[in-house]
Formats: sequence, C-alpha cells, structure tokens
Amino acid sequence: MTDFDYDLAADDALIAAVLTLLREHGPLTLDEIGERLASGHDAEDLDLPVDELPEHPMLAYLSDGRYAAFDALLGGRILTHRLTEAEVASAVLPIDEIYPLLVFVTGDEGYDLVEIEHEPERLDDRGITDLAPFGHEALVFPRGAFAELSAGDLVAATVSETGLTIAPATTEVDVVPELTAVLGEALASGDPAYLEASVYAVMVETPTSFTVPTLPLSEQVQAGGLEVSGGLVAPPGFDFAGYLAQSAVDSYAEQVGIPVEAVPGVVLFASLVDAIDSGDDHDLEPRFSEGKSGLFAVLADPDVASTVLDELLEQAIDPKAIEWAALWMKDHGPRKVDASAFWMAGKAAETDARVDEAARHFERSTDLDSEFDPALEDLARYVSDSGDAVRALSLLGRSRGGPDHPLYSVLEAFQPVERPDLGRNDRCWCGSGRKYKACHLGKVEYPLADRAPWLYFKACMQMTQVSWRDHRFALAEARSGYSDNDDDLFEALSDPLLDDVMLGEGGGLAEFAQVRGHLLPDDERELLAQWLPVERSVHEVEAVRAGEGLTLRDLRSGERRNLTAPEVGEDVPVGMLLCARVVPVADTWRILGSATPVTQEQCDAILGLVDDDGERADEYAGVVIVELLTDPSLSSQATDG
Repeated sequence: MTDFDYDLAADDALIAAVLTLLREHGPLTLDEIGERLASGHDAEDLDLPVDELPEHPMLAYLSDGRYAAFDALLGGRILTHRLTEAEVASAVLPIDEIYPLLVFVTGDEGYDLVEIEHEPERLDDRGITDLAPFGHEALVFPRGAFAELSAGDLVAATVSETGLTIAPATTEVDVVPELTAVLGEALASGDPAYLEASVYAVMVETPTSFTVPTLPLSEQVQAGGLEVSGGLVAPPGFDFAGYLAQSAVDSYAEQVGIPVEAVPGVVLFASLVDAIDSGDDHDLEPRFSEGKSGLFAVLADPDVASTVLDELLEQAIDPKAIEWAALWMKDHGPRKVDASAFWMAGKAAETDARVDEAARHFERSTDLDSEFDPALEDLARYVSDSGDAVRALSLLGRSRGGPDHPLYSVLEAFQPVERPDLGRNDRCWCGSGRKYKACHLGKVEYPLADRAPWLYFKACMQMTQVSWRDHRFALAEARSGYSDNDDDLFEALSDPLLDDVMLGEGGGLAEFAQVRGHLLPDDERELLAQWLPVERSVHEVEAVRAGEGLTLRDLRSGERRNLTAPEVGEDVPVGMLLCARVVPVADTWRILGSATPVTQEQCDAILGLVDDDGERADEYAGVVIVELLTDPSLSSQATDG
C-alpha cells in the first residue's frame, strides 16, 4: 500500500515516524512506540506525548490499546453490501456495511460521500424520502450506476492504492468465522460489542481475513444468532435504544463532571437556556415546568450549579439568557433551588459587566441560604472591592472553602485594630466628635500605601472570570515552555507573571477599572487611574538599600525612580536588569506584580515589542513577553502561530 496524501499538522515529523514504525512492525502500544523511537537516530527531535498520539487520518486506535496504520491494516480488505431495489434505482447506498473502510474515500473514485445534513438535496433529487437507513452519510453514484444489477446482488468495497473502489462482487463465501468469535468475547462483558472495532480486531489477528468478498457484515452477525443496530451488536431482544440513551447520559455526566442522576435536571435547564437564547421562549411552562419542574432540584447542589454554569458561560450564549433562565427556574422550580438560581443569575449579570445587578443577586442568594458557598465567595469579592475587609472575611468564613480562598489571607492583613485605651462611649480618636462605637470601633483606615497590594489583588481577581480562561491558558503554555507535562502546565497556571501580563498587556486592569472601579474607595479609584497608562519596561538596578528599597533606571524612558521595597536584601546586585511594571503608590514607587531578572538579549527583545508611540507591536505581545521571560528561543512561537 502507498501512503495517501493527507496533510500532516504540526506533529508531522512524529506522525511520519510513528506511521513508518506501524507499517513495518504492525500494531504497537504507546510504550512500544516510544521504545522503538528511542532507538532511532532522530529520536531526540521527536516529542512523544505521555498519554496519546495526536489524531491523524491514517492513525487507528484499536480497542486493545494499540495503534495501527490504517493503510497497512486495511490495504486489500474487502467488505460487501447487498443491494435493495430502491438502491438499484437511486444509485445511492448507505454506509453501514462498509463503514470501517471509508477512511480511504479520496473523492476521485467516481462517487461522492455525502453528509446528508449539509446536502439533503442530493438524496431528494434521487427520490429518497426515508432517511432512516442512511444515518449521517450516504454514497451517491452517477445515475444508472447499478442499472445492470438487481436487488439482492452484492457490491464489494475494496481498499486499493487509488482509494476505495466499489464494484459488483464476483465471488462470495459465507462468513468470516473469526468475527463471530471476537464478537462473542466482546459480548461476555454484558455490554453490546462495537462492530467496527471487532472487524479491526479480526483483521489484526487474521491478516488473510476480509481479503475476498464475504457476506455483508449484518448478515454475518445474524448468522451468528446476534442482532446489529447502529454499529452495535448484541443478543436478540437487546434494548439498543435504551442502551444508547443511558450511554448518552453517562457520557454527558462524565464530560461535564456531574453525577449521572443530575443529568435530567441539568439538561432541562440547559434546554431552557437554549430556548430563551434562540428566541424560542413561548409556552415555557408546559415545556419546562409542568410535570418536570422538580428536576431542577439538582441545581441546588453548589457543585452541580457551578459546573453547569461554567459550561454555559464558555459557550456563545447571551448572558442575559442565562440570567433569565435562572430567575425563571426560581419562579417555577422547587424552593430549595432559589439560592442557586439567584447566584447563577448574578454570575450571568457579572459576565455581562452589570456588576451592581450581580451584587444584588448575590445578596439575595446569601439571604436565602447563608451557607451557599459560591454566592458567599462571589459577594465577598464585591465587599472586598468596597474596602470592607471585616464583612468580606465574615462571608468567606461561612463558606466551606473560605479560609483557603486566595482572598482570605489578603483580607486578614486589613482587619481592624482595636484601641484598648478608648471606651465604647468615648470620643473617637479621629477627631470626628462622634463616639468611638459609632465611628471607628470595628473599623480602621489603613493608609493608601498599605492598601496598594490589596488593590492590585482586587484587580487580579477580575482575571478569574471565565472570559479570561483561554488567555490564561495560552500564557501558561508559554510559561511552561510548551511542555507536554501536565504538571508543568498546572504549575504555570498559578505563576504571578500571568496575572501581571493579563492586567497589563492583556488589558485586564482597564477592564477592572471600567467594570468594577466604581465599587472602590475614592482614593483607590484615583490610584488605579494612575496605574492604567504604566507599561512594562526593563529597569536597571542602580542602587540597593537593603530592607528599604531600590533605585531603578527605566531603560526605555531613562527615568530614575526610588522604590519602596522592604523585602529587598543585599543579594540584589547593582546592574541587574529587571522586567517589570513600576507603578506609583502615594509618594513612592512600587513593583506590585512580577519582577523578572533578564539578560541584555531579553531586554532588547522586550523593549522592541513596543514602538516609539507606546503601541504594542502585535496582539500577541503578552504571550511573546512570557515566552521571552521563560526561554528567548520560544519567542517565535506566538508570532508564527
């Protein structure tokens, strides 16, 4: 067999090497492939994935966990189909009997493999009204292609060097006995067997099988006393429809990450959202409430509600549709779902940048259920924005995971410090003339310079929204050096550099100011405005004051700034180059985000990303910066992509 001209993607060298091995040695496991590649001359240039190989049209994954090359496995194989009277007349064939070979359809064989959903007119033109036998695809031949054949005749599909040829069968034998044996072994588990996987297994174990025309697969299955439906094989009387329905439920539950028993309620809510989003919002009560509203109860579970909402927010759905659906569910579902419904509505409003409305929804949620964790944690963020550390800590303290929430430790630093020298009814120390209990008891006014890290963290919390997930992932890939190790990627996701780049180059700080800035105390809002125009640069350390700070010179502007940095020790050398954003804080300067030492080569590349007008060189500047700070040799990947 020759290799078909499929375009190879970015992993072309790896796939080419793997296919060569599989053609030479037959099916292999991933470990076996790795061992054989390791002994090759160019193994150091091939990065073998740790879990599975990339998809490719010529790469087959077998049911026993091995990989095979389709052209080596299927070359010369023959499957048959028995014509019906309607097929002879229409010259249109279903694909179910020859499906395992369809990977070899090239489009140059004189017939077309048609996706019925996209080209229904192709079947209409042939007078076909019953689409049930065809599934999703059909083979459409020139009119009259089977004029010399009759109902009951066999056509043979043969894999050749030019593709998949389909012609009248010249010989016929009864069955492939190995197929019955393989199906029997697969059915021993109690579940139905997959016909395609079983056919491949026979071909692997018996190289001479299916090399001459045989009975169609469905007839061979029936001859073995079994039934076939939709590619599944089972004993007579098996409930194929019920099995497929349950499999779909199980698959959805695993995909989304929810208990199987929660699927009906989740699907009902997702369908409600879809109906509202598509404008099909008439007669909602009979469709989503009457006789089925109790299914919504599963969404009272915070974990289920969070998972489902996450899935919905990642889709191209109008957040207003999700908010409307959540509030509709509150009005028509069981009372136990009310707190969850208000929280879901709040998250949708927040995604739509309506934060005041979101805060009201979160308040309603916590009022209805003082232990509904997602609402407590989200409301705590809003209360933190306003500067009320005491209430924010109280809200997080009521949440199961509150003390572990990243905001909790930040807030602890801003709890009020009591004045034991003052009684509750004494005049307040601040000079307001009011009693201490009515003025500053339980409150404290920390200087703006002390609150700057808190403000920076508030801004970072904006980047925890779903809308920033893809951006964070792209930056984490760059920060991991594009490692295939999941642990490296997981570690990179929490690197402070990512937040700083998303705030700066990614525009997160501007988004925070626009969406949530009005929640901040006045002085913090003014400070935030001073941070917005600050760009990342490279700074040379000109002086070090251990325990106090640094003097830095901005290599782009030439400006010198004295930084407050008590954490600085004597180990910081004069002349070091630091990539960072240096921002004003009260009457001094600070680095609140990431500060990364760089080489002169990295310095030149980073400064070159911004032109003389201060505009970014390209929209991937943030990714390129992370690449440069991780490994300068990676910096071409973002721009090349």
